[in-house]
Amino acid sequence: MHKTEKLKRIGSRRAAPSGEAVRSRQRHLHDAQLYERLPELQLIYDTAPVGLAFLSLDCRYMQINQRLTEICGISVADHIGRSVRETVPAVAEQVEQLVQVILHTGEPVTGVEVRGQKADKSNADHVWITNWHPLRNADGIIIGINVVAEDITERKRAESALRELNETLEQRVRAETHERLQIWNVSQDLLAIADADGKLLNINPAWTSVLGWPEAELIGKTTQWLLHQDDREKARAETKQLAAGHVTHRFTTRFLHRDGSYRWLSWKAVQDKGRIYAMARDVTELTDAENKLMEARQELAQVSRRTTLAAMSAAIAHEIRQPLGAIVTNANAGLRWLDRATPDLGEVRDSLKHISADGHRASDVIQSVRAMYGKGDPVGTPLDANELVLETIAMANDELEAAKIDVQLELAGQLPLIPAHRGQLQQVVLNIVTNAAESMRNIDDRARTLRVRSRPFDSNGVALSVQDCGAGIDPENMERIFDAFFTTKANGMGMGLAICRSIVEAHGGTLSASPGVPYGSIFHIVLPGIQ
Repeated sequence: MHKTEKLKRIGSRRAAPSGEAVRSRQRHLHDAQLYERLPELQLIYDTAPVGLAFLSLDCRYMQINQRLTEICGISVADHIGRSVRETVPAVAEQVEQLVQVILHTGEPVTGVEVRGQKADKSNADHVWITNWHPLRNADGIIIGINVVAEDITERKRAESALRELNETLEQRVRAETHERLQIWNVSQDLLAIADADGKLLNINPAWTSVLGWPEAELIGKTTQWLLHQDDREKARAETKQLAAGHVTHRFTTRFLHRDGSYRWLSWKAVQDKGRIYAMARDVTELTDAENKLMEARQELAQVSRRTTLAAMSAAIAHEIRQPLGAIVTNANAGLRWLDRATPDLGEVRDSLKHISADGHRASDVIQSVRAMYGKGDPVGTPLDANELVLETIAMANDELEAAKIDVQLELAGQLPLIPAHRGQLQQVVLNIVTNAAESMRNIDDRARTLRVRSRPFDSNGVALSVQDCGAGIDPENMERIFDAFFTTKANGMGMGLAICRSIVEAHGGTLSASPGVPYGSIFHIVLPGIQ
């Protein structure tokens, strides 16, 4: 049945309205007939991807497409001519109010959400966004309401999912911010954020607990006024490294405590996007302990050397007393033979022979005492110089690590064996390595590097060298350092290098020194091979 005829029959079954009502109904019916006859409009209704409907002013469906019927689950045919109260009573009051608002204002109403209205509630979780626009005739009179509905269920589920995600992320950010704030507050390390010029922007409470200065006296200032004057040049060099994009490691400086003392701080810092992020650990107690340990080791080494020297001196004095006494006796006898009126040259000659023999005996005594204080095999036992170096470095490892010295070994792949006294040569290398470590202890503007090399020498000999990067040796003292009782150390005895040269020369070798390039000194040991 044609929709217009259906509307006429529906209207005829009702009670006879007043004349004005009849005229109004006729106008509405006429407008609906005009609206219905537009084929383009019908095509739009049938193919539109959204829900469309046209309501009369008394809220009856004059047009509706299939997509809009998905809201209530009633067919298109069951909508036409029926009111909203008959089809979807749950939203009837809302629809009637919307129509009255549009009639009153003449303006459309948009963005009204509607949920599914099927009787079985199968689409209760679906949401449509509806827009309500007045339709006017040629005289500008509103003759009905055009309704457009778009299913935004998936969109809703996605803004919901996004909202939940944002809430989750917000919760995580809050939690992580809280955790980091707690770490920032309880950390015993000094944490700081500064600008590119080193001005402090933020610091944690550890600054106050470690250095005694309140935050208000530090924020907005650089740390130059806290630095020990001897560390300021070092700090400027590290700042340049930061500006070049490098990360500082184990950068130690002294910072002023509020009580006037200084605390040792070990820094690690990085620059990022114009900000410096730094962490410092108070290593004052550790540094003091290391210094005390180093002093104790030095003192122990000195005591050991003094004890050894005293024992050796006593042994030499005891053993050499007899040959020296014989030399004196024979010399006096020779003088007496010469003082006679007629000198007995034969007796003098005999006395001189005895003196010479006693001198050789004294030399043998010294050699035997030297061997007595050595360890290992006697001179002449084949020895691998590389093994000797490795063993000696291992013995000095604790002292080298305490002084933060990097040992670089450049040992030849294969060396000829040398006839040597292991204990004596080990003492030579150990003495030179220990001296090198002491010379670098106060070096802070460059890496503390100890380089030990070995190489073959001549046909069957071996050459060893020990190079440091310390302050070096005054050229005027380069040869004097091997003299007995000459020393450049405040508490030195001047015997170490003299004994070392004596031991090397006793093995038929040489011990010398030369300036290092660009810093420090190089000690050269050359030992002959097996003949």
